[in-house]
Amino acid sequence: MVFEQTTEQAILTGVASQKGISQLLLSKATDGERTGIAKMLGDTTSRFVTANVSYVGKADFKEAERYIRDFRLVTSGAGTALLLEISAVNGKFTIEFVQPFSSDLYVSAFLEELEQNGITYCLQKAEKLELPNVRLPWSKLE
Repeated sequence: MVFEQTTEQAILTGVASQKGISQLLLSKATDGERTGIAKMLGDTTSRFVTANVSYVGKADFKEAERYIRDFRLVTSGAGTALLLEISAVNGKFTIEFVQPFSSDLYVSAFLEELEQNGITYCLQKAEKLELPNVRLPWSKLE
């Protein structure tokens, strides 16, 4: 399924969905119940979402733009899906592959397509995404 996430209706629907999920999680009495719901949501997402492509648009940094070499959005993907984050600044595109596995299969295939089509690119480093251990609102301090 392909959908556009930047229409007003899509944004409002997404916000309502996230609010509903948060309320559902907060309504549960134990971490075990909340974890079970989160697992079910993750399993559902994994069954229906194979890849996300997100173009956050052209950043507008006005006069400062000439000093910016690239622009990145750090996020995590949905479930086990591959996520491509695309942004543009200073006449260049930045494409980031965010994936919950370490294989370079998709990145290598993408780079091969670029080469076969005569498109030059600058490959920057691959790095492991490490997000902070954020304490959930219902977690008790120990």
